[in-house]
Amino acid sequence: MPLPRFRRACLVAAALFTMPVCGVTQGATVLDCLPPVPPAPVTDAATRAEYRTEIGQEFTAYFDEAQTYLRCLDAARAEVSEEINRAIHDYQALGAEPDG
Repeated sequence: MPLPRFRRACLVAAALFTMPVCGVTQGATVLDCLPPVPPAPVTDAATRAEYRTEIGQEFTAYFDEAQTYLRCLDAARAEVSEEINRAIHDYQALGAEPDG
């Protein structure tokens, strides 16, 4: 089972790598969305009993991260939809092609 300290270090590293550079922000893209790593199954009953609280915390953190991931995907989809609509508008502004 991963150590909580290691998990926190991974989350901090992920946050640092996804921060905008020089304060420049862009819309979300799918590449900005990192899926969470699900907790490893604990099949040993004695381990489950001894670390029940920690295992529960790991699952709770996973579910929170999964919600964040899904919100990121929704934001990326919305951003792409806006770009498509702008492109359609720009394309329509070209007008009809003249007959040759």
